[in-house]
Amino acid sequence: MSPAQDWLNDKKARLERKNAFDGALVYGTARFNRETGRDRAARIPFQEFVDPETGLLRPDLVRPRSCPVCSTPPGPGLFVKGGFRHVRCPECGLIYVSLVLREDVMLRYWREELAWMSVLNSGPQEELDRLKFSYGLEAAEAHLARGVPGNVLDMGAGNGTFVRTASARGWKATAVEINTESAQSMLDEGYQVIVKPLELSDVPHGAFELVTFWEVLEHLAEPRQTLARVAPLFAEGGLLLVLVPNAGSLVTRILHEKSHTFGGHSHLNHFNAGSLTRLLESLDYEILEMETLLTELGAINNHLDFQDPYRGEAAPFVPELTPELIHDRLWGSRLFVLARRKGRDAWGRARPLPRRGAEPRRSP
Repeated sequence: MSPAQDWLNDKKARLERKNAFDGALVYGTARFNRETGRDRAARIPFQEFVDPETGLLRPDLVRPRSCPVCSTPPGPGLFVKGGFRHVRCPECGLIYVSLVLREDVMLRYWREELAWMSVLNSGPQEELDRLKFSYGLEAAEAHLARGVPGNVLDMGAGNGTFVRTASARGWKATAVEINTESAQSMLDEGYQVIVKPLELSDVPHGAFELVTFWEVLEHLAEPRQTLARVAPLFAEGGLLLVLVPNAGSLVTRILHEKSHTFGGHSHLNHFNAGSLTRLLESLDYEILEMETLLTELGAINNHLDFQDPYRGEAAPFVPELTPELIHDRLWGSRLFVLARRKGRDAWGRARPLPRRGAEPRRSP
């Protein structure tokens, strides 16, 4: 580990780095949502497709699915939001949408989606995302023994802030992105962009030291299949980086369906530490680090003060509830994971598998 990465083993320094890109802490919740346009982008689309009698999406637009982690048939419903039925798997605990929109409908939506891209392109969000992406890259680089920086494949690259950040650090970045406007913007800047499904592309096997899924797995109807498809793309000792909304976060446990993380038009899968670990380990990934990012303390305090969670400006309700406590308990609103194919060290050499059921290493 280089001197510049000493903060990775310093609990206080690591927390300071995380707090620096936690928008609600930096700006305050209401201001952050206004200045990034989140308050305008929170509208749930497809309302015209909802059957007024059932409150669910029209049957001709959806297809059913079982749990994408363990394939167990859907359990009892938790709630319906925006016409999408959210259930919890009775086997692995994953919260997910059991009736998803047809693939052609969703593909058209993501190709044309502009509301969330406007959030990503806002000045405050880009600034914070660069800090977040640098945090993730430095954490990954500390686990890579050679080829740093090397080749990185960014799945669902969004507006391209990550590939720009990685390139500035010396990585050779390739983006996978189907949104027409975002893909064209990256192509115009000279980046390599894959605009078709990964299985239809000619991405070479063994080419990437790092493959990243920054808030992507929650959008995929079949996350297992996508994770399996990227497995052959890793170079020896290559790393997988994942960031997903955390269904086990304190804000989600308090707000339930009022949480902005729930919206079946976009977020189909809601992982917690257990279900994400189960998915990755079932695909032969060994988790090296797991931690949480972003506290959502403002939304929590607003709700406890009977204000709108995302527009209020309440004072701290419980002063003892701090960012340090939230992240120590894995209660942050995002789960961050670094993983590697099991049985391989940073040089790609075989090593003993971890004891079955062993806890993943948490960051300091």
